[in-house]
Amino acid sequence: MIRVDIETIIMAAGPVPSVIVLRERSADGTSDAPLRALSIQTGSFEAAAVGRGVDGNDGPRPITHDLMLDAIKELGAKLERIEINRVDAPIFYATVIVADKEGSEKHLDARPSDALALAVRANAPIYVEDDVMNRAGNISYRSDEDTEKELERFDEFARSVSPDDF
Repeated sequence: MIRVDIETIIMAAGPVPSVIVLRERSADGTSDAPLRALSIQTGSFEAAAVGRGVDGNDGPRPITHDLMLDAIKELGAKLERIEINRVDAPIFYATVIVADKEGSEKHLDARPSDALALAVRANAPIYVEDDVMNRAGNISYRSDEDTEKELERFDEFARSVSPDDF
């Protein structure tokens, strides 16, 4: 299994699918091998549910993912992790792993979007099966260093802008 993080969520409207991009975590930081990414197409409502969990925006009422996590907690269980473990292009399959009071794991079949929405709310680790990453993944050319450079360029731009520019 490969530990991944949500790199980005691309929201779309209409018939165009939204995309959730998962990026492989660097194992030890010493390897020069490029990290891999996995793009999963999903509906706009599903992508919004994942985004809402990432942002930590609690609405006035719980949505289904919040309700399920509340139920898991009330039963004395814990969401341990999620695994994206199969692909039959273009469909991905996931499993939500919940540990009961005794530590016994229960495996629940789920859509990847639902599993990801639960994982971000519970701060649970996200894993992708090696075979899935090898078959459906690609090279992620974005790095943390690129992000830092991008933030520096934006900061420089923000300091150069005046109210008259608008």
